[in-house]
Amino acid sequence: MNNTQKFSSDIERIKKRNRDGESFNLAGALKDIESLFVGQNQQCKGLAISLFDWWKNEFARGPELEDAALEKLSAIFAFVNGEEDDGEALSTDDWKRIKDEVGYEAENLPLDLLSAMMKTVVERGAMN
Repeated sequence: MNNTQKFSSDIERIKKRNRDGESFNLAGALKDIESLFVGQNQQCKGLAISLFDWWKNEFARGPELEDAALEKLSAIFAFVNGEEDDGEALSTDDWKRIKDEVGYEAENLPLDLLSAMMKTVVERGAMN
């Protein structure tokens, strides 16, 4: 099990912990998921916060956390952690936004991490 798979598994546990019968505590779940996401990305904490905030505002809607939204978050997590991901959960527009967020945080990122991230962004076609 790689870090991304463990992250996805932890999200499922968070979802269960925030469900009480028929009701789901979306705000509580999002807070717990944010702590998990940022906590596991301390090497680029500012970028992790920015990416999570973007994801939350753009995709975490409705009374439940949709599977498609969680797949996007897991793909973002894989990207930040330098893990291979098919990237299908993220659109070209998503990759362009990720590129922008990396650019905003570039001066705070270790050079090797920044280089790896930009390589992935280029491979995903976000520079076009």
